[in-house]
Amino acid sequence: MRILVDSKQMKRCDSNTIEHFGIPSLVLMERAAMGVVEEIEKCFPAASATNGILLVCGYGNNGGDGLAIARMLWQKGYTVTVVMPPGEYNISEETKVQMNILEKYQIPIKSRIPNREFDMVVDALFGIGLTRDLTGLCLEYVLEMNEMRGRKVAVDIPSGINGDTGAVMGAAFYADMTVTFAFAKLGLLLFPGAEYAGEVVVKEIGIDRCSFLDVKPNTFCLDEGDLCEIPSRKTRSNKGSYGKVLTIAGQKNMVGAAFLSAKASYLTGAGLVKILTPEENRVILQQLLPEAILATYTDVQENVNYACANMKGTTQSCNDALESLQEFLSWASVVVAGPGIGTGAQAKSIIKKILACVDVPLILDADGLNIVAEHPEWLKEAKGTVIVTPHLGEMARLIQKDIPFIQNRMLETAKEFAEEYHVICVLKDARTVTAMPGGIAWVNASGNNGMATAGAGDVLTGIIAGLVAQGMEPQYAASIGVYLHGLAGEAQTEDRGTYGLMAQDILEGIVCVLKKIHRGIMPYTVSGSVDW
Repeated sequence: MRILVDSKQMKRCDSNTIEHFGIPSLVLMERAAMGVVEEIEKCFPAASATNGILLVCGYGNNGGDGLAIARMLWQKGYTVTVVMPPGEYNISEETKVQMNILEKYQIPIKSRIPNREFDMVVDALFGIGLTRDLTGLCLEYVLEMNEMRGRKVAVDIPSGINGDTGAVMGAAFYADMTVTFAFAKLGLLLFPGAEYAGEVVVKEIGIDRCSFLDVKPNTFCLDEGDLCEIPSRKTRSNKGSYGKVLTIAGQKNMVGAAFLSAKASYLTGAGLVKILTPEENRVILQQLLPEAILATYTDVQENVNYACANMKGTTQSCNDALESLQEFLSWASVVVAGPGIGTGAQAKSIIKKILACVDVPLILDADGLNIVAEHPEWLKEAKGTVIVTPHLGEMARLIQKDIPFIQNRMLETAKEFAEEYHVICVLKDARTVTAMPGGIAWVNASGNNGMATAGAGDVLTGIIAGLVAQGMEPQYAASIGVYLHGLAGEAQTEDRGTYGLMAQDILEGIVCVLKKIHRGIMPYTVSGSVDW
């Protein structure tokens, strides 16, 4: 598991390392430069870099890193061209030192980018401290660099990308690779920053977990080492050993969501899956997934509708409705509610009753979320642990904000919703964010654009349910389920590509990933481990 930091956290860690632990800032700068040079050498050995390397540097410490990189490359035999804006600026003390070193080595600093080609363009203009749009000559530099050929490398973060949100501040450097230091920055994983960052390489420079001192990190990114948290299969066990999933899904003659979610739970390892759906879906679901237990709620439809939703009818009819639904709820280790159930009166009755009654973990998805958007107070009254899995459109309805607003603040939105409603929030997008009450969150980096396909969300819901059923704590099941879901999509696109990927392919991908874990093919070394 990797720690992710925002700009304030990174600055605090940097300051703590210098002031508390006594490691000089120039030492950290030299280590950072060495890390970037190491990655550059992998791409272009000095002998093959015939057109030289352009380094565009600013006057803050990010620029100082760039100047140190230029000197180290020059010492290794590279031809380097260094560019900095002219004029009087607030130059950091470390950058002044690096400028003096270059002057003594007689490495010139230019004020304009030469009109010629380079093998590589290195952006060291601005780091994570930039909080305003790029303007003037620095904007011109970035636009010129983006038009140039050659491999592009950003130092710490592409200039113009907000280190906290990934937003583009006017314009931004488009990197093939970003070499960042100590911890990955949130702006490198969240879109659109992730698109500008390219491949992200994190280099150790002497700032580590200890640098947080008494303030714990709160945002993370899973890696393959975290898959070892998936419950192992016992030698002596039976189907009851791996939990029971109740999937309440599907409308009349619409079974896709129910099938995908239920099968994903089975493939993830759940022992038993029961689907509660309209009677009309029985035959086709029995054909698609004979392993599932089928139950229907047609017989109690009127009682549930009128007695529970509208609170009309006799006390006895209300009790009968509750007893009919409660029978299914009491059987389950985890409940999935919402995929494909519609938003009619019956569906509303079911969602309201489940939230009020169920004391096992509940995963609320799709139409279940659209129903709750009209009655958000139901979430606050929920009896048990609730995991919500909204995509951007569903979250927009839940919080009454437009989609661009949410896209620009994915992490904040997920954290705020989790805190306000005391739920685990899985906010789905190209970078899905999983947030818990209390401020802990995970940003997922697995998956690809092939997974932007109908039914993929139903598969994710089923994966999370399967993990919860086997005894995994809901918050970890949610974050690891999102990560496993992305890996499953990646596994299938290796053969199928991204254009033709379908939700059923992701199901097969679950099998591929879990089989690798069982065989020990996936590594269990944890990068940047943290104590929970």
